[in-house]
Amino acid sequence: MASFNIHLAIGKRYIEKFKSIENIDIFYKGIIDPDLVNDKAISHYTGVQDKTNLLNYLANKVQLNEYLKNNNIDTDYNKGIFLHLITDYLFFNKFFNNKYLNNISYEDFCKDLYYSYDITNDYIVNKYKIDYTIFIELINNNINKDKKEKNVSTEIRNNILPYPILDEFIEYVSNISLEEYKDKIIKANKNVYP
Repeated sequence: MASFNIHLAIGKRYIEKFKSIENIDIFYKGIIDPDLVNDKAISHYTGVQDKTNLLNYLANKVQLNEYLKNNNIDTDYNKGIFLHLITDYLFFNKFFNNKYLNNISYEDFCKDLYYSYDITNDYIVNKYKIDYTIFIELINNNINKDKKEKNVSTEIRNNILPYPILDEFIEYVSNISLEEYKDKIIKANKNVYP
């Protein structure tokens, strides 16, 4: 999953660009809720769950079309959830180099990813002026739980989230019209790029 800060930065930039969100707190709640559940495979409509082929697993981590079969994006909360799922889908399918993903295990990928989150969190909070004080306890508890479950330590790893590419990703995703993308996914009846 993209980090909470990446999700919130994208949400903030989306609000600034589209001006269609009426209740910002509810929108942000929708953005973070999919990662606050016990079974993220359910909240992300995960397809293939075999982690031995990391590239295939990540390609199927989020099923946008399955979400849209059961949900509308007619409330700020549902728009937040949809933007969260879009972010994760594109994060896993467009952000990372396939050569890297083909040559690393799921466990090592998670270690690199959480190490990178620790490095980039302050940068994102400061650059995008993220204020998540209303969610701080929920977010911190979830992060600590995820790190423990994935056996993530404090060892130095590869930073796989370079700032310039991360900024490009945040701008790319926050430029997506939720309605237009929803229509494209429904028409294709499968995950497609915007």
